[in-house]
Amino acid sequence: MNSDKLQAYLQLLRPLNVLIAVLSIAAASILASHQSFDWIAIVLASLAGGLIAGGANAINDYFDIEIDRVNKPNRPLPRGALRPADAYALWLAVSITGVFVNVLLNGAALIIAFSSVVILYLYSAVYKRSILVGNVIVAFMTGLAFIYGGIVVGHVERAIIPALFAFQINFARELVKDVEDIEGDAKEHAGTFAVKHGPRPALLLATIILLALIATTAYPYLASIYSLDYLVIVAIVDVVLLFVVISMWRDQTPKNLGRLSALLKWNMLLGLVAIYLGAG
Repeated sequence: MNSDKLQAYLQLLRPLNVLIAVLSIAAASILASHQSFDWIAIVLASLAGGLIAGGANAINDYFDIEIDRVNKPNRPLPRGALRPADAYALWLAVSITGVFVNVLLNGAALIIAFSSVVILYLYSAVYKRSILVGNVIVAFMTGLAFIYGGIVVGHVERAIIPALFAFQINFARELVKDVEDIEGDAKEHAGTFAVKHGPRPALLLATIILLALIATTAYPYLASIYSLDYLVIVAIVDVVLLFVVISMWRDQTPKNLGRLSALLKWNMLLGLVAIYLGAG
């Protein structure tokens, strides 16, 4: 395999998304563990989550090849660096590996991992272009990563707050991405919220979600769940969220919305740092 093809496979997996999945599960597991860490379980769970996330990204590109010819022509499949069959084989290989890693953990983790693969496949094949259903699935799966991490170490109750945070920020991000991709989705007759109702209602819903998130981020500190360290860092998270809201109304070009989508992704990582330091 030459270096160009290897790079195309890595691009198909979307390393940043994989990193977010790995860090989300690791953070959830560490937070749920409190001060007694089962590092082997945490590493295995994070590895499994990363593999399943990478597989989901690959199968997403497999089903989205025609839309990506319009929206993202530099992705590996539209530009011809890989065949659709290559993407399908990659999905199958990494997903199966990710599921079987859970055999080394526990039964509940194995069930969640297998269910996640099935749900993510159905999302890409059927529900991605359904009004809000696809958005909710992606946000739910991101939040589920935290629940999964809590289950792995036996303290799922400590993963609830980060799971809710992840759900909200990713729900809003999915709506922003829908508006970014509206041209290609419309050509493919995709039934996304932005296509059916227009970009402004989609951005309005994203705005409501992000403002609701900002309004609730202080609660874990006020309820003495997290320390002052959390509040200081989450204040930065809130400023970024507010910037995203303002910017997406000022400039609704695909280029700007793509930047804001990426910014929300990085901001979620900062939120995880806030939770980690605040729970310490």
